[in-house]
Parts: sequence; C-alpha cells; structure tokens
Amino acid sequence: MLELAKDRGIFYSPRDSRETLANNLSLLPQDYHDLNLILDQREHSGRAEKLTSIVLNTQLSIDEIKEVSDDYREQAPGDEKVITHQDGTNKYLVTVQYSEIDYSKNRLVQRRPKQAGIEFIIEGDKTIVRMPANAKAKEIVHNLKERLDGKKKTDIPADLIELTEFTNSEQRTEFFTSLISKLPDFKLDDVTSVKVESNIKEVDENELDLEDDQDAEQAGQEMLALVKNVAFKGQSLLASTEYQQLRAKGFFITSIIWRSKQTISPYFIVEYEAGFEEPDAGRGFKYIVRGAFHFQNREYTKTLRPISPEHKQQLLSLIEQTAHRTLAEIRNKVEEVAADHTD
Repeated sequence: MLELAKDRGIFYSPRDSRETLANNLSLLPQDYHDLNLILDQREHSGRAEKLTSIVLNTQLSIDEIKEVSDDYREQAPGDEKVITHQDGTNKYLVTVQYSEIDYSKNRLVQRRPKQAGIEFIIEGDKTIVRMPANAKAKEIVHNLKERLDGKKKTDIPADLIELTEFTNSEQRTEFFTSLISKLPDFKLDDVTSVKVESNIKEVDENELDLEDDQDAEQAGQEMLALVKNVAFKGQSLLASTEYQQLRAKGFFITSIIWRSKQTISPYFIVEYEAGFEEPDAGRGFKYIVRGAFHFQNREYTKTLRPISPEHKQQLLSLIEQTAHRTLAEIRNKVEEVAADHTD
C-alpha cells in the first residue's frame, strides 16, 4: 500500500497501520487500471513472488529435461500436482501445485495453495533454470538437478549469483550500482529504495538491537540519496566523500528498487527490485520486475501497469545476464589487484 501511494506522489509513514493506509487509499480516485492493479495484488499475490535462477553449464536437450521431469511427476508426493510441457523450441516448464501452512492467519491456521513455476531455458551449451525464490521451489530444482546429474553421469557445474567471495563492502555495493546502470537498452531513471547492512559487528551484549536498526536505517537513507545522485547527476558513488564515510562504517547495499527508462520501443519506465535473501553472506540473489509506467499519448501513466508475459521474460533475462556479467567484472578486478600485489 505504501508503494501504491508512492506511485501517486503521496508518502505515508511506514509506521501507519494497515487500516489507516487502506482507509486513506480508499478515498483516492481510482481508474480502471488502478483497480485492476489492486485486485491483481490482492488476489494473486503469488505472481509477485521474487525469482531466482541458476545456470547449468552443460549441453542439455529438451528430451533429457522432459524425461527427468516426467520421472519427478510420477514419483511426486501425494500433496503435489505436477504439470509439465514444452514451450517453444528451447524452453521446458515444470509447474508444481502444492500447499503450505499459512502462519499469517491469526485466528485459524490454514493451508494455502501455492504454485511453483520452474523454467528450463536452453541457450546453446548452457541451461538457465528460473524458479520462485522460496525453499520449496529450490528443493524441487535440487531434486531435478540430481536426476539430470544421474542421467549425465556427472555433477553438472552450476553457476549462482552470489557475493560470498567478496568481503569488501565496496565490492558488494559496486555489484548493485553496476547492475542498475548497465542494463542493455535502458537508462537509469530513479532509485526509490535501498537497504544496507554493515560488515562491522559490535560484540556487546549490552548493546541494544534497536540502536543497530536505527543506524542501518539512517545509513540506508544516506545511501539512497547518494545512489540518486548517480541517477540524476551522473556522479560517481564510489568516489564520493559521503560514500567513503559509510564504507568506513562497513555499510554496503543488500537490496535495491530502481526504475530504468527503455531507450527502444515501447519506451517503458520499468521498475525492478533485486536483493539477497541472506544479506550478510551475499547469498540467495532474488529479483522481480514490479511493473512499468507505459508511454501513452505522449506521456507516462501515473501508476505502474502490468507488463505482458513475453516482455517480462525478456526483462528477467536482462537482469540475469547483467548480474552474471557484473559479477564476472568484479571478480576480474579483484584478481588483477591480487596479481599486482603479488608482483
């Protein structure tokens, strides 16, 4: 609800209750697209689940993926319904319907139906496996990969987007600043939210967690202002004095929401979100395309609108490719610095 209001240029306090926010939003005029967006988020919240992916570095065929998927379907637990089918010439889909306990229900614990859509996308001698960023989907993919390993009679190498090897806060932050500024056919337009963590932990039992949270919140606001300068003024974040002060305290970006303007048709302003499930470790990269401001009648819509599934697939691929490329660039820099010190 805070994001819905922010899209209209209205900022409410994060401390406002859900009832207060709902009441305030209900007083605003809503057009057809606004109502559809609200209903879509209310009734199909699963669609907005963040995604993650791995890259299997071996040549796989549709038939091989189909075979292991069919095996999984035949041996699936009784509470799972597995649907598999080919999509085009290079994609295979495995959809698993299951249920889980919804602990958010205060009065009555209920089981909530869920669905994990897993995509195998073959690109030459590698295969991208895209899935919801939750434990169940990862468990299913792990099972499918083990079956593929058995079929290939080898442990298939898998690439993940992780920052575990980088303990330097500057490298962690550089990953995000490069990701948002180097998407092909896009120009960074705005940064709306940044979350940070510190790799300097005070070991003091008398230290209040509240103080740590307040420090992180303040650092997050300062980092957001700095990253906005990258978007609006083209300033170098990593070279700024303000950033160096935050870096000295160990702060680095762990999650970010940004908007990028498409430089080719249909010229959308797309809102993305990316972050890590385990911020301190830099593990569990997850991301989502939140929607887009459409360019209509020579102006942009006032609120985020849905994106067609085909277009969203392209945008998700851009995030994945840019993240892998950025990770490789940072890794090369680190290796070059290490080589120089050795010499």
